[in-house]
Amino acid sequence: MKRVQSIVQPRAMKKLYALAEKRPIDLSLSENPLGCSLLVIRALNNMEIDFSAYPSPNGKLLKRALATKFSLLSSNFFIANGSESIINDLPRVVGRLGDEVVVPKLTFPMFSVCSELAGKKVMSVEMTNSLGIDLGAISKAVTTQTSLVFICNPNNPTGSVLPKEAILQLLERIPKNVMLVVDEANIEFGGKSMIDEVRGRENLIVLRTFSKGFGLASLRVGFAVASEALVQKIEEQTPIFQMSGISEQLSCIALLDDVFLQKTKKATNDQRMFLRVELEKLGCIVFPSEANNLFVKLPSLLSPNQFVAQLEKKGVSVVLGTSFDGFDNSFFRVSVRESKTNILFIQKMKEIVEKAM
Repeated sequence: MKRVQSIVQPRAMKKLYALAEKRPIDLSLSENPLGCSLLVIRALNNMEIDFSAYPSPNGKLLKRALATKFSLLSSNFFIANGSESIINDLPRVVGRLGDEVVVPKLTFPMFSVCSELAGKKVMSVEMTNSLGIDLGAISKAVTTQTSLVFICNPNNPTGSVLPKEAILQLLERIPKNVMLVVDEANIEFGGKSMIDEVRGRENLIVLRTFSKGFGLASLRVGFAVASEALVQKIEEQTPIFQMSGISEQLSCIALLDDVFLQKTKKATNDQRMFLRVELEKLGCIVFPSEANNLFVKLPSLLSPNQFVAQLEKKGVSVVLGTSFDGFDNSFFRVSVRESKTNILFIQKMKEIVEKAM
């Protein structure tokens, strides 16, 4: 098990892949290929908006809706301006300056960036040979200096899913004073949620977002599920008005449309399989995924520099491997989009590979 401390100087937010150029054929960010629920669109069209009124403090209305949906208390939910803002808050709220934060080497970059910016020491744990999260290695990396452990399920960028039972075993192995953060941003596409495991546990926090499965990325709504004590602690150290009243009302509506989530999952599964099959035909290695992202290794005949240059020439956006710790541009991530975009992407990939032959 290799446990490596990250660089001393924190990596700036402006280096995150979300700021990269978006080209006409865009498979970079994980946006819902079906858009959002028609219930949300109808509600927006009929909404009477009082722009002079403040939204409910701490997302009180959405808390109630979430408590009903997940059979928990409103006080188990923390509402925020996207789940990224919660990831930014947690290293500042949990533990002390200089504590260690354990993260998988290949995962959502904001875990490390936000921890470093908060003055924490990031301990990066190697992946398995198939680029899965090694929960055994993560538990061994936890020391008396550790205050936070971040895992992403399904993982980003690979889309691989950890069994719920395995996460529960990790939770039992780590000390009770170490907070396990499970980011379920893409859970609507694959895997089993840990939300119902929050009951009676003080060191588990589950993060969710309305950006992916619900297709409301522009509204910037995320939430955390945790013990009442932890939610209260976070709320005491963060702004009261985390999101707009419009975003809150539309998110409550989105929670009602389970049929849309089912359609989203099916469409994503179908298009993910299309991309996997076609990329493998071109000689790419595609790592196991059950979600809305694919992590891909280029065929050996194609140089990373050539690949990057051709992507730009052909108007294609993906997330390049250098966005992730320890990887180069012989790897890339694609997010599953609607059929038209996916077909165009594969056509351009065929042209790139054929040119390299």
